[in-house]
Amino acid sequence: MLSEQEPANSGPACIYVDGGSQGNPGPSAMAYIIKSHDKKTVLAKKAKYIGETTNNVAEYTAILEAIKRAHKLGIGDVFIRSDSELIVKQLKGLNKIKSPKLLKLFLACQDEIDEFAVFRIEHVPRAENTEADKMVRDVLKTRKKKATSASKCSFKPDGIIYVAGGSKGSPGHAAAAYVIVTPKDKVVAIYARYLGKRLPNIPEYAAVYLSAKKARSLGLSRILIRCDNTLVVKQLSGEFKVKSEKLKKPYAECVQALSGFEKHAIEIIARAANKTTYRMVSETIRDYEKQEAESKTSSKKGNPAATTVVQDSELDS
Repeated sequence: MLSEQEPANSGPACIYVDGGSQGNPGPSAMAYIIKSHDKKTVLAKKAKYIGETTNNVAEYTAILEAIKRAHKLGIGDVFIRSDSELIVKQLKGLNKIKSPKLLKLFLACQDEIDEFAVFRIEHVPRAENTEADKMVRDVLKTRKKKATSASKCSFKPDGIIYVAGGSKGSPGHAAAAYVIVTPKDKVVAIYARYLGKRLPNIPEYAAVYLSAKKARSLGLSRILIRCDNTLVVKQLSGEFKVKSEKLKKPYAECVQALSGFEKHAIEIIARAANKTTYRMVSETIRDYEKQEAESKTSSKKGNPAATTVVQDSELDS
């Protein structure tokens, strides 16, 4: 709120910001609306999808983009309203920042804030931030609709394959998983495998490779693969070149595995539509870490436990 001392015909630009994600992390969007001090004129507004991240990162991104736009508009006095109490307190210096990602965004915001003649920020209830909140929800709703409905498949598949992979680190403990269903959603195969320590993206390639081998053994000839890893999908569909030396071998092995099908296609889906395979990946890694910890405990007691032996191949370990 403006103070009573401020003249009625002048005052700070009002900026409403919001960021949100469908998951933590998950598909995320940000939005801002810059209004005149009397809130009657919209000076600028924007909403966009920003990839998969957390609510807090999305909120910081909204603030950072809003104040950058305010600078371009020549505004020197701003008053930001956000419904994220955590971010507001951090920018006021009331809360410490532990996350490296948030600290980086905080510092970027501070650099921009220092350029304003006057800067204020306050926490408001979501009920007072409905316009920016709706902009974020609309972006995420549109993104989800496109991700679940858009398909590059120009043929009728006899098998649909959901694949996922993940690693806890770079490299780190990794796993791949797949679920193969009929066009009528009947599950015909479900599988997950621990891969050892792998770099990011390799587990997704492993999932494609392993699922293709399984689909061939099931007698499938026309398959549609669904994956939420944009890089892997665009590389296997030919839209992106494979520049990383680490990925050239996994890519070539997947291309070879897919070449045996009469028809095949691969498409991007939202992670929210791929929850089952991601849960399988997470559980497989967690189970391995638990077994590893139990093995170390048993060894210290002089009773070595059996451990999983993982071969040193990229996709078929």
